Amino acid sequence: MKPKRTAEQRAEEEAIRRHHAVNPLRERPANAINRQSFMAILGLVARFKAAREHQGLTLAEVADRMGIDAPALSRLETGKMLNPTLATLHKWAEALGQKLEVGSSSS
Repeated sequence: MKPKRTAEQRAEEEAIRRHHAVNPLRERPANAINRQSFMAILGLVARFKAAREHQGLTLAEVADRMGIDAPALSRLETGKMLNPTLATLHKWAEALGQKLEVGSSSS
């Protein structure tokens, strides 16, 4: 259920939308992750989804094991939510009987 917004809040949101339509972002935000990290997250999401399907588990079953609701897990799997926390990724791996290993590569 969406929270109720006041007319003032809706007007402010519309002003922000108009501003960004006229002046779209031309550079990457300072807090954005780099392409390599983004691709690693996409790969991990695809791996977890494939593992769930291979094991014959439903979204609801895995979500229950993770302690989240099925729509939240669906948003993760479909890429509608692309900034999962490390804790969420860890719970997801455990729910699938896998391990999440995080390390740095030497360059």
